[in-house]
Amino acid sequence: MFSSGKSLVVANAEKIFSGLDISCYSAISMLTSLFCVFPSRNSADEAPVFSLDEGTLLRIFGFLPLRDLLRACQVCRLWYRLSHDLTLCKTTDLRRFSKSLEDPKKFQAIVLNRLAEKIHCLDLSGFVLTEESLRVLATHCKKLRVLKLRSVTFAENCTKSASKETVIFPKHLECLDIRYSHGSPRVYRAIGKELGNLKWLGLCDAFIQALLSEDCLEKTIDSMKYLRKLDFSHCLLLKDSTLTLFARCKKLKVLSVRRCSFLTGAFVEDFLDSCTKLKTLILDGISLDDETLQQITWRYSSLKHLELGWCRFITPVGLNVALPRIARIKTLEYLGLCAIGDEKALDDNILLEFGASLSRWGSKKLQSLNVSRSRSLTQAGVDKFHRACSYIKMLDTTVCPAIKHCSTKGIKEHQDEVFHDNDDTFLIARVGVPTRRRNGSISATQFARSKYVLETPL
Repeated sequence: MFSSGKSLVVANAEKIFSGLDISCYSAISMLTSLFCVFPSRNSADEAPVFSLDEGTLLRIFGFLPLRDLLRACQVCRLWYRLSHDLTLCKTTDLRRFSKSLEDPKKFQAIVLNRLAEKIHCLDLSGFVLTEESLRVLATHCKKLRVLKLRSVTFAENCTKSASKETVIFPKHLECLDIRYSHGSPRVYRAIGKELGNLKWLGLCDAFIQALLSEDCLEKTIDSMKYLRKLDFSHCLLLKDSTLTLFARCKKLKVLSVRRCSFLTGAFVEDFLDSCTKLKTLILDGISLDDETLQQITWRYSSLKHLELGWCRFITPVGLNVALPRIARIKTLEYLGLCAIGDEKALDDNILLEFGASLSRWGSKKLQSLNVSRSRSLTQAGVDKFHRACSYIKMLDTTVCPAIKHCSTKGIKEHQDEVFHDNDDTFLIARVGVPTRRRNGSISATQFARSKYVLETPL
């Protein structure tokens, strides 16, 4: 009876380790080689892994992703106990469990039993979180510093007595992402009171509307003295007058307003004047037009990365004025002009004039230029630009109909230009040798992120 049970345990252990990926298996092999494994009395029947001390097993479990850790806890009582050790829960991604933990009581039990005291980084994107669940997080997870609540629904408490209590949100956070979230305004007002230590912040329309309705948005902004990176991507109700208030964050380095369709760009000059440390400005997809673009002088700018792609209301008239001014930004390393002006604004003459302006002002730090999806560019214009600005290392000309693209054979000759963005592999052409993805064009964002991480680390 005992031997059969022991055989079952060993079989479960072997099944666990056979399912691990190569990196985890290598880590386990390295750790087991560092420690002496003493054979037990029944060494012939017992797997060597069961002779490891608890400290070594904990170190091994620290390399396991959550799925494998949950499988490991089913092997035996010892592994079950060790897998629940709080030292293994400093960083936890629970996104895949958003459906199975819809019951607030189950979620709160997980927080109390597995996450309390030790958790540092927690991803709850896609969850439905009640006010009571947030209270449990704030009360028991004192060391929580990174909280990802992307696409979360904030729900009020079910009982009337609990709904009258004050909403408590985790304090001392350094990174908070609530992009695309919605729900109870009470929660957003509570969030607004706990942003004093934030360095990275991703916001949503519901947060802005809740604080504007209570007339406390300016007070919240003034409390964010350490903010470095701010992301408003897809805030469809955000207006220039509201965004300008955030120019008070003097230490801001990254601002993203991607696909904020109500923005006209009138806020840009205020940010450049006030936020002198601003290095990355992502404006793609906003309602920027020629008149507003021509009003931006860029005179105080020390930008390294500027994204203007997918701004459909810009015409050649606006680009003719703006690009020579942008060429004077001597710190600029990346410029995105993908599909600008509904893919019609950028032509050979404008591109060559931009190259001449770069040479005139001695701006040779520009390393990457994205002119993909430009229907008016030709091969002759690109070649001439390359001869004038040979120091530019990467030029994206994908989906430019008048420009020739190399074959698969040509792609293989430039393996050093392959970059990875999450699970999406794409190719960037070396200047003078335009390249394209086999299954379509890369996006402006992907091109920028291949070398420069423009997205916030949220």
